[in-house]
Amino acid sequence: MSNINNISNSFEQTIKDSDLQNVSIELSEVVLDSVLKDGILKDIPILGTIVGLGKTSVKVTDILFLKKVVSFLFEIKTIDPEERKKMINKIDSSQDFKLKVGEKLLFIIDKCDDHENAKYVSMFFAGFLEGEIVYSQFLRGAKMIQQVYTGDLIDFIKDSRDVLDNDEVGDYEGTGFYIAYSEPISLRDQDDWKASEKYVVEGGVSKEYITDTAKTIREVLRKRIKN
Repeated sequence: MSNINNISNSFEQTIKDSDLQNVSIELSEVVLDSVLKDGILKDIPILGTIVGLGKTSVKVTDILFLKKVVSFLFEIKTIDPEERKKMINKIDSSQDFKLKVGEKLLFIIDKCDDHENAKYVSMFFAGFLEGEIVYSQFLRGAKMIQQVYTGDLIDFIKDSRDVLDNDEVGDYEGTGFYIAYSEPISLRDQDDWKASEKYVVEGGVSKEYITDTAKTIREVLRKRIKN
């Protein structure tokens, strides 16, 4: 339990207080090099904590998790540390959430399939840090981002449509990005008196409509994805 608390506290300290300008995508691949232990690791607490816990035997899973953490930090490194601290302290001091931000983020990052998935979750978190969304929106959106294949997520962000035909939903089904809705069925008199049918049936067509959270994901990530 102490290890979990150490990592959680270290991660939150990293996000709130650290200058992340030294974070790069390649950092996770060289972070175990002894040359860095007295340099970059000293400046980024969470990296030093993870490496420190695995001094005797660093597993592949540790390295992969480290890569996800680095990818997450990379996407928020340009946000002013004071702004990061203010937003995180606001959540930590509220009574609405049981877990501190640092601990919750570790759970979220751990569930990401890979570092690419963690990157998009971080972009959405950046939206929270910069006041574009509230924390509860981030939590809902992060869970949805985790459930969709990265290629499909990028296609969704680039798409401008809010409504899809049922056969277009495909891999988004069950992810919370779209919800099915059928138009009400109505009857009206046939205008063409020569037609064989006395009444005309209208409506009843089922379409897939974008959810509010999915629309927020699209808006926040679209600002941050480089074409």
